[in-house]
Amino acid sequence: MREADAPVLADLATRLNVEAYALSALGPSQRQLGPALGGWLAELRRRVAAATVENLRRDAELSGALDRLAEAGIDLIFLKGSALRLVELGRAGRFQCDVDVLLRRPDLERAEALLTGLGFRLDESYLDREDLLRRHFHLGFERRGAVVELHWDVDAASPQGFVERLWDASREVAADGRPRRVLSPAHQLLFGCLHLSRHAFRGGLRWLADLKPLLALDAGAAARFGAEAEGWPPRAVRCPLWLLADLGVTEAAALAADGGADPVERALLRRLLVPLLLDEPWMGIPAWRLEHALRAWLFSERSLPGLLAEASGQGMSGRLRAWAAGAEART
Repeated sequence: MREADAPVLADLATRLNVEAYALSALGPSQRQLGPALGGWLAELRRRVAAATVENLRRDAELSGALDRLAEAGIDLIFLKGSALRLVELGRAGRFQCDVDVLLRRPDLERAEALLTGLGFRLDESYLDREDLLRRHFHLGFERRGAVVELHWDVDAASPQGFVERLWDASREVAADGRPRRVLSPAHQLLFGCLHLSRHAFRGGLRWLADLKPLLALDAGAAARFGAEAEGWPPRAVRCPLWLLADLGVTEAAALAADGGADPVERALLRRLLVPLLLDEPWMGIPAWRLEHALRAWLFSERSLPGLLAEASGQGMSGRLRAWAAGAEART
């Protein structure tokens, strides 16, 4: 690494909220790095420590409310960053903007009433409550800057019986003297893959990094993961794992297969996924257009070159098709 890389890395790590991961990866090598990179890592330690404090502040703000839900007999499963921080003690400084929990759908209205009574406000900036209930799968509640999202599902249309199996396979962990429930390892990995794909990788470097510690599945958990994956669009499950394997994370290879892509699509994915993860354009196509095209590919059986040609507009479609034809010839 060069000294000139320091400002670029600093900007990317801050913009993509991966400072804790950057520190974890580079911190052990600080003595071998130059003064500019070493200075950045020293600043990074301060920033990750501040993120840890902010996480603790939010946890304290929300813990009383979550305890009230538990006292009312409303069971919760912690999801996403909250679950990672519960099972991986070294993740205390991982950036997190809210707490996501899964509850049973019959408990939702009671949980809403309890949170509202405690001074929380429903966030209807995306959709109003009725549309969220009809078209989405979680509600967000905010109080004094701390946000908790109540999920009753992990997608707008999960396979039949999937949520019940999440609950049946979930496990308890101890946190600050309280029992907290998290997904089973197989379901945690599956949920992480689907979450990244639902956002079509855009700005999702942190979520990609979240997958790596979840890959250490024993034989039984790997079999459960494979069985549960059958109920979901295969590209949405396998493509994040394929990317990790393609980047050299060997533990992902057995779970990834071909990522649900043919050779030409894999050649395209190697080029466009990194810009998407960094929320940057590719071949002149804005990131938001890439996001729409990739999401359509991940959750369908449509052709990736065709979707990208549509996203690029008439000016780029010929160039993109020519590039795809060249990639096909090379493969």
